[in-house]
Amino acid sequence: MKEDALLNVANDIKDQALKDRVIALIKEPRLSMIDTSESKSTSFRESPASKRRHHSYENGLITHTLSTVRIALSLSDVMEQVYGVNVDRDVVIAASLLHDIFKHVTYSMIYPGKYSSSKLGERLDHLTLITAELYSRKFPLDVIHAVAAHHGDGSPIEPRTIEALLVHMADMADAEINDKALFAAKDIIRECIMKDIQTLPRELSPFDVILAKKNGGCEEVRRRFASRL
Repeated sequence: MKEDALLNVANDIKDQALKDRVIALIKEPRLSMIDTSESKSTSFRESPASKRRHHSYENGLITHTLSTVRIALSLSDVMEQVYGVNVDRDVVIAASLLHDIFKHVTYSMIYPGKYSSSKLGERLDHLTLITAELYSRKFPLDVIHAVAAHHGDGSPIEPRTIEALLVHMADMADAEINDKALFAAKDIIRECIMKDIQTLPRELSPFDVILAKKNGGCEEVRRRFASRL
């Protein structure tokens, strides 16, 4: 399970107090200051990472989180090995794992593959929620900053540490890669199967569709996916 993969990465955090706080949030991603019981929101496990764009399918949030932290750590390698900059990997790991942790409470599923804002999501965005929660749980300032700044120019504050910049770049890179792949997969399905779809089934990666078209053309796309859409 990808949740276990998130916990495995969290276990690489060297600071024990920070590690414990991160793991506690991943295991139980619950807001401590706001009652979400009537919000009719999605669960962390099933949530998309966006309503209509990147990772806009069931389980997309966990997939995006795992990819973001791995990209951020790869960028940390570049910073250290190429630019000679020391990176606080504890901050990078913690902020990457938690940057979207409360997106699920801002979404509500209309039907499989179609999402809208939850009651809470109509009032507060995920960035506000996680920043407030990290502050209330006494997370280190550098972790809170990296989370608060992960939207870059669109954040309340721009990245002002190397770690915050790496988390922002990793988040943006993964979102863009998946967004383009999802668009391409939908276009291929429209061309080859004559179907317009809102999203893909949870078990079907957009990269599977792209590679099927590359390797076997529309015939391969129809053979593999027509009955699953």
